[in-house]
Amino acid sequence: MTSRFEGKIALVTGGSRGIGAAIARRLASEGADIVLTYGGSKDKAEAVAEEIRGMGRKAEAVHCDASKRGETAKLVADVAARHGKLDVLVNNSGVYPLTSLSKCSDEVWDEMLAINVTAVFEGMRAAYQVMKPGSSVVTIGSVAGDSAQMAGVGVYSSSKAAAELITRAAGREFGRKGIRANVIQPGPIDTDMNPADGQTAELQKMMVPLGRYGEADEVANAVAFLASDEASYINGTTLKVCGGMTA
Repeated sequence: MTSRFEGKIALVTGGSRGIGAAIARRLASEGADIVLTYGGSKDKAEAVAEEIRGMGRKAEAVHCDASKRGETAKLVADVAARHGKLDVLVNNSGVYPLTSLSKCSDEVWDEMLAINVTAVFEGMRAAYQVMKPGSSVVTIGSVAGDSAQMAGVGVYSSSKAAAELITRAAGREFGRKGIRANVIQPGPIDTDMNPADGQTAELQKMMVPLGRYGEADEVANAVAFLASDEASYINGTTLKVCGGMTA
């Protein structure tokens, strides 16, 4: 394994499980010291951090309630202050409400926007203040951000579309400072949020030309590439990791 992130500090929000945990492990395997956040899964987050420390890297699990205004911005500033810098920010925290537009409650809508959209905005705004040229932001979006592919996804789709555009706008604005910002849109990925044996799994597999769910590590591979210097001229764009679902 290469050491593309040797000496770098990476913050991965929602890093206690699923895609976030895979991203934290992958960046650590290539030399990064990791700060990962959790909402309610402290034990899982601590387990991921301990695994990373076993690789010889520094790691800490930090609680952050992304649904609360100001918490993500405070986190970013705190990480940069304690570590002296922030090289990589991965906006991964998210919720996945399956509800129709007509039945979505105000509470579900407000929480989803707070976590999926506002926290992304706050994190990137704070990151601009502390990141140096050569740093990178990667937001985990979703192919659902391009279209409401099936009933019950439209509410979620709207939040992921917003997160994508916020990040791409950051690429245009932050690029003047030498900070890149890109989006990854996964298709169906086998996690506890959308398991490969879930109620809609067979339908989703039928929509993917490769005929299967993706693995969290396959998303983590893409994050490691976009966050690295190998992607130094890739900015303000979207990479789909979806098995051809949107082809």
